[in-house]
Amino acid sequence: MHVLKTIRPGQPGARRFEHRFGRRLCAVRYRCSPCGNKVLTTVELVVDEREKPKPGMSLAAVNAYRKSEAIALCVGREESAMQKLIKQSGGRWSRAGQAWVMRQDTACTLGLAHRIVDGLIEKCTDIGVSIEL
Repeated sequence: MHVLKTIRPGQPGARRFEHRFGRRLCAVRYRCSPCGNKVLTTVELVVDEREKPKPGMSLAAVNAYRKSEAIALCVGREESAMQKLIKQSGGRWSRAGQAWVMRQDTACTLGLAHRIVDGLIEKCTDIGVSIEL
């Protein structure tokens, strides 16, 4: 599809999309359809952001390290079945952080990725996060 016009955030024509997508918006593009009868409006969004690997380190090694990192999960007191599942999977309770601590790959396998709280692992000082969970 041929690009007719590209508009950056802040320019006229992109403001309504800025309200909708916020800071994730990179560009708005107007394209001509393959048949040539229509004009299509597309947006380019940022969906993920992470550190660039250091020179000489492969992206696979970085991803493997991230998956093995310890993370903190927020689980309610009344969710005893969920707590039992986490404990059976090797998770540990942190009194200091008031959260469950386990490996990121295990949490994702159990379908608990939405319960990960960023930055909470720093408060879990009573569990050595450097040891294998």
